[in-house]
Amino acid sequence: MKISKVEVEVPAGSYVLGDPCYCFPDHGEWMKLLESCNYFENPIGTLSKGTDNHYVVAFSTRWGDGCYQGTNGKMYPVDAGLIGLVPLEVIQPVSSDLRDSLGTVVVFNKPTKCSTDGEGKLRFGNITIDTDPQDDEEDEE
Repeated sequence: MKISKVEVEVPAGSYVLGDPCYCFPDHGEWMKLLESCNYFENPIGTLSKGTDNHYVVAFSTRWGDGCYQGTNGKMYPVDAGLIGLVPLEVIQPVSSDLRDSLGTVVVFNKPTKCSTDGEGKLRFGNITIDTDPQDDEEDEE
């Protein structure tokens, strides 16, 4: 098993935090994103909209699909084994109710660090999502 720590910095802006697959109901666009980053082996994927490139950052969860809680109290459902940030301007129109049930809109006023510790803890600015909560429970026993 390959475990690696990774840290990236995203520019200031508005993002949807959650499983990026929910932001791309068009299978073709989702596949282009996946191929741009070797299925997020590289945590930064690229989407082209017009003449602009937009970047999607995502990290693998420890145990794949499921539902994971963030330190902000929000639950994050996962179907692609990923949690990340998708710039709001590239998301195809979806109702705010649907978007809010699948992720959280976050706004970073300055460049913000995002990271994975390689063992299930994902950080997006001041929000941490632990995708290996059993590990914490075992530590407490």
